[in-house]
Amino acid sequence: MTTTLVKYHTLGNDYLVADPELGAPAPGAAATRALCDRRTGVGADGVLYGPLPAAGPVADTQDTFDVRVFNADGSECARSANGLRIFARYLREHGRTRRDEITLRTPGGDVRVRLGSPVTAASTIDLGSWTHHSPALAGGAELIGVPLEIEPGTEVNATAVHNGVPHLVALVDDATAELAARIGPAIVGYAGFAERPNAELLTVEDRRTLRVQIWERGVGYAPASGSGACAAACAAHRLGLTDPSVTVVMPGGTVAVEITKDERVLLSGPSSCVGRVTLADEFVPHLGAEGPQ
Repeated sequence: MTTTLVKYHTLGNDYLVADPELGAPAPGAAATRALCDRRTGVGADGVLYGPLPAAGPVADTQDTFDVRVFNADGSECARSANGLRIFARYLREHGRTRRDEITLRTPGGDVRVRLGSPVTAASTIDLGSWTHHSPALAGGAELIGVPLEIEPGTEVNATAVHNGVPHLVALVDDATAELAARIGPAIVGYAGFAERPNAELLTVEDRRTLRVQIWERGVGYAPASGSGACAAACAAHRLGLTDPSVTVVMPGGTVAVEITKDERVLLSGPSSCVGRVTLADEFVPHLGAEGPQ
């Protein structure tokens, strides 16, 4: 059977949609690593496997879809704000739904996505509530604006945010790609964490504008991250530095984040379709034979 993938990106954060109806392999680490390799595969930051058979009852098959998200290194991500916005666009563009708003079910919880009109316009995802109690910390402790020595001689002002994925937001004077490459791996790999978080380096430009650099577990340096932008906005707001609605500027571009009165976080931003990729017969064996994990 021919295997076809569809590639999208949002602000340079790129994903492959692997749809079983288009011959996609079962979700798993080996297949994901093979597909995401930028030299010997198609190349991407991750793979969106779905829509998959429903893990529970679905009242409306046009409204609710199951999907799993994998990072480029093969590790599974509970959910990805950018990835899920891309997946919602894929479903609409490929006739799987006619709705403007749908629910995506992930291991990290259900999320609602509202598609733009036209579908190429900015979409909005509701990531729900968040907490500063992180499973990355021993006992799920709360961490807000605390000095943290991530390696000998390097201390950051740290705030934990968990919005379905663990994040560690470091408030810095000047968030640059060079600084992210230097301390991002140390934050992600900090020995005091029970679970690796994504690292966001945050500089507050004014009460409505943030500048953020991203270092993701399982990916490394990333030009943009939806859940990372939300984590930075939540941290800045909790520290009293910003208004509820902010623009988050990342190397790949900008997104809008809104913290609602009932403390839910909404992310709005664009996405772009790169195109369809049909895998060669000689490449398919490299995907490995994995069943669902």
